[in-house]
Amino acid sequence: MSILLAIIALSILVFFHEFGHFISAKISGVKVEEFGFGYPPRIFGISRKNRKTYFFWRKKIPQETKEVTIYSLNLIPFGGFNRLKGEIGESKELDLRFAEGFGKASSFEKQKWYKKVFVSSAGALMNLVLAFFVFSACFLYGMPQAIEEGMKGELLQEIGVQIVMVMPDSPAQKAGLKNGDVIIKINGKETISSEEAQKEIQSQKSQKIKLTLKRGRETIEKEAEVLPISQIFPEIKEDYGAIGISLAQIGIVRYSLPQAIINGFKITVSLTIQLFYGLWLILKYLFIKREMIGQLVGPVGLTAMIGQAARIGFSYFLQLVGLLSLAIGICQLIPFPALDGFRVFTSFLEGIRKKPIKPQIEATVINLGFFLLLFLMIIITSKEIIGFL
Repeated sequence: MSILLAIIALSILVFFHEFGHFISAKISGVKVEEFGFGYPPRIFGISRKNRKTYFFWRKKIPQETKEVTIYSLNLIPFGGFNRLKGEIGESKELDLRFAEGFGKASSFEKQKWYKKVFVSSAGALMNLVLAFFVFSACFLYGMPQAIEEGMKGELLQEIGVQIVMVMPDSPAQKAGLKNGDVIIKINGKETISSEEAQKEIQSQKSQKIKLTLKRGRETIEKEAEVLPISQIFPEIKEDYGAIGISLAQIGIVRYSLPQAIINGFKITVSLTIQLFYGLWLILKYLFIKREMIGQLVGPVGLTAMIGQAARIGFSYFLQLVGLLSLAIGICQLIPFPALDGFRVFTSFLEGIRKKPIKPQIEATVINLGFFLLLFLMIIITSKEIIGFL
């Protein structure tokens, strides 16, 4: 079930990303040769010319429709793709094939630099827009959040004392505690508030505590060692116990449509800023201090995250989809070959230099970047599989 949910969620996010490129290309007058749902091989395609619709199987493209856009359904049900004319340079074969109808003027390569920036960045922008709609829907449907005084929303359900953060390599992580777990009891004593739970943990320094947790529909028990706070957070010199978690009193809160839209916009902007800052920190530590902070997540890790969010509740699943949409959009803006950000960067460079980069050089760099990303993904996925075994 987790794998199916992951495929559906990621397919929607990738599809909307490609749809952004598609719409921007059409607006800019760039020829879209094919807009496909899923990845090839093609199952069937549809194209329309002169008010006549053409339907065809696999690669058998009718001669009459070779200068119009093909809309296809493909075998691998994951996201979608755009094939833009002249996106990776022009070839003689391509020039001949589209000599009629659109001609070279419709080629991506022949566009002004600002149109290339628009088309290249539109996929990421579409992911940001999608995240805004998803978060707005979450607030309208009912959003898990910390219960505070002065809330403008309607409290639908009180969830309880929930773990909202687990420190890496902490006693909590080693004990198997996860984000989203609700603490029901500590050492057999029911927890009423997050403050009460924190005081109980702090008082058990250098001892082991038993935690009764609710994870989705399951009730489980875990045992964690309580360490002095300074062993988990060296910058804190106070003398009390901790296991490396952050707690909050969480409830499902629903908002009116206007307030949901406002909150959706606010959280989209806030998370976008935080993700950009986090990305800056990762690159800073990687290139300056030669250290890797955070953790890279591959397909296996994403599947596990989506499955865990779905088990906790539908609203948590929606929140994760919104966050992933933001993450995909922002990561695509990194100026690394094979990502949209590289094409945005080269387009800006073209505007400054007043001449484009040679298509052969650009294509070679993009292909190299693609293979590097593929190699990195293989390494990450291999580590995740080994970790799950």
